[in-house]
Amino acid sequence: MIKVRMFGVIRLGSGVKEFDTDTAHVKTVNDCFDILNIKSAPGADKFTFDDSQVFVNHTRTTKKDFAVKDGDEVWLMSPAAGG
Repeated sequence: MIKVRMFGVIRLGSGVKEFDTDTAHVKTVNDCFDILNIKSAPGADKFTFDDSQVFVNHTRTTKKDFAVKDGDEVWLMSPAAGG
Protein backbone atom coordinates (compact mmCIF):
# COMPACT_ATOMS: atom_id res chain seq x y z
CA MET A 1 0.00 0.00 0.00
CA ILE A 2 1.17 3.53 -0.80
CA LYS A 3 -0.05 6.41 1.36
CA VAL A 4 -0.45 9.74 -0.44
CA ARG A 5 -0.91 12.87 1.68
CA MET A 6 -1.74 16.38 0.47
CA PHE A 7 -0.67 19.66 2.07
CA GLY A 8 -1.32 23.39 1.60
CA VAL A 9 -3.13 24.63 -1.47
CA ILE A 10 -3.28 21.12 -2.90
CA ARG A 11 -5.24 19.87 0.12
CA LEU A 12 -7.52 22.91 0.14
CA GLY A 13 -8.04 23.03 -3.62
CA SER A 14 -8.73 19.32 -4.08
CA GLY A 15 -10.71 18.68 -0.92
CA VAL A 16 -8.61 15.54 -0.35
CA LYS A 17 -6.52 15.11 2.80
CA GLU A 18 -4.97 11.71 1.99
CA PHE A 19 -5.61 8.41 0.26
CA ASP A 20 -4.14 4.94 0.03
CA THR A 21 -3.44 3.22 -3.25
CA ASP A 22 -1.36 0.33 -4.54
CA THR A 23 1.19 -0.34 -7.24
CA ALA A 24 -1.52 -1.65 -9.55
CA HIS A 25 -2.70 1.97 -9.88
CA VAL A 26 0.41 4.00 -9.12
CA LYS A 27 3.89 3.26 -10.49
CA THR A 28 5.42 6.76 -10.30
CA VAL A 29 4.87 9.94 -8.31
CA ASN A 30 3.26 11.48 -11.38
CA ASP A 31 0.55 8.79 -11.26
CA CYS A 32 -0.44 10.07 -7.80
CA PHE A 33 -1.79 13.22 -9.44
CA ASP A 34 -4.07 11.19 -11.73
CA ILE A 35 -5.61 9.48 -8.70
CA LEU A 36 -5.80 12.77 -6.76
CA ASN A 37 -7.66 14.49 -9.59
CA ILE A 38 -10.14 11.58 -9.79
CA LYS A 39 -10.75 11.67 -6.02
CA SER A 40 -11.05 15.47 -5.85
CA ALA A 41 -14.33 17.14 -5.06
CA PRO A 42 -16.54 18.00 -8.06
CA GLY A 43 -15.38 21.27 -9.60
CA ALA A 44 -12.13 21.20 -7.60
CA ASP A 45 -8.84 22.48 -8.94
CA LYS A 46 -6.74 20.03 -10.95
CA PHE A 47 -3.11 19.60 -9.93
CA THR A 48 -0.02 18.35 -11.73
CA PHE A 49 3.54 17.49 -10.78
CA ASP A 50 4.64 20.87 -12.13
CA ASP A 51 2.36 22.65 -9.59
CA SER A 52 3.93 20.90 -6.64
CA GLN A 53 6.80 19.86 -4.48
CA VAL A 54 6.83 16.09 -4.07
CA PHE A 55 8.42 14.11 -1.27
CA VAL A 56 8.74 10.33 -1.03
CA ASN A 57 9.57 9.00 2.42
CA HIS A 58 10.60 12.50 3.60
CA THR A 59 12.97 13.08 0.65
CA ARG A 60 12.16 15.56 -2.12
CA THR A 61 12.12 14.33 -5.69
CA THR A 62 12.18 16.46 -8.83
CA LYS A 63 11.53 13.56 -11.21
CA LYS A 64 8.00 12.84 -12.44
CA ASP A 65 8.96 9.26 -13.18
CA PHE A 66 10.33 8.55 -9.69
CA ALA A 67 9.15 4.99 -8.93
CA VAL A 68 7.08 4.28 -5.84
CA LYS A 69 6.66 0.93 -4.12
CA ASP A 70 4.57 -0.67 -1.39
CA GLY A 71 5.20 0.97 1.97
CA ASP A 72 6.11 4.38 0.53
CA GLU A 73 4.56 7.61 1.77
CA VAL A 74 4.19 10.35 -0.84
CA TRP A 75 3.58 13.99 0.09
CA LEU A 76 2.13 16.37 -2.48
CA MET A 77 2.79 19.91 -1.34
CA SER A 78 2.11 23.30 -2.81
CA PRO A 79 5.29 25.28 -3.47
CA ALA A 80 6.30 27.71 -0.75
CA ALA A 81 5.17 31.28 -1.29
CA GLY A 82 6.59 34.38 0.30
CA GLY A 83 4.70 37.33 1.54
